[in-house]
Amino acid sequence: MHDHETQFLAAVRAVLDEAGFPASATGSEGVHTVLHARGVMVGWMPQDITRLRVRRRGPRRSRKNGRADLPGLRRAFGLALAAAFRNAGYTVETRGDEWLLVIDPQHQPEL
Repeated sequence: MHDHETQFLAAVRAVLDEAGFPASATGSEGVHTVLHARGVMVGWMPQDITRLRVRRRGPRRSRKNGRADLPGLRRAFGLALAAAFRNAGYTVETRGDEWLLVIDPQHQPEL
C-alpha cells in the first residue's frame, strides 16, 4: 500500500467516524472498507439485523429470510453513507446493494 492510499483510506475512515459509522474489524459485522484501484469500497454487513425474524402473513413458503428482508433499511443506510461522503467533498458510486465506491480525487484513469 502506498502512502497516498494509506492517507486516502484514513480520510475515508475519518468521514465514517464523523458520521457515526466507524469501520469494523475484518470478519465482523458492521461497516467495512476495502481498497480499490479507483478509491475505497465501503460496505455494510448487518449480521445481527439480518438474523431477525419478521412476522408476516401468508404461507410459510412465501417468507424470505436474510438480506431480502431489509431492502429499505439497506437503501437508507447506503444513502446516509453516500450523503456523508458527498458532504465531505467526495464522489461516490453505488456498487450493487451493499457497496459504495468512494473515488480518490487523485485517481488517474489509464488511457
